[in-house]
Amino acid sequence: MFLVQAEDDDVDGVRQSLVYFAALKKAGVPTEMHIYARGGHAFGLRRTVLPITTWPTLVEQWMHTIDVIRAPTQSGTAAK
Repeated sequence: MFLVQAEDDDVDGVRQSLVYFAALKKAGVPTEMHIYARGGHAFGLRRTVLPITTWPTLVEQWMHTIDVIRAPTQSGTAAK
């Protein structure tokens, strides 16, 4: 599970996400969490000047590290 949260989310999401993160880790679920200072609620994939905009790249990198997707090789084919 990849969790992304903005501290300025007005829906108390950080506290809830931290509890969820701890439960996932306790259950042995591969989990990574990123908390950003700004981004608000429902930031999605829209591009902004805020660092939270980079989360799609981070989730892709994480998926490579847990072997969900394979990294492309120099020739363009997937490698394990």
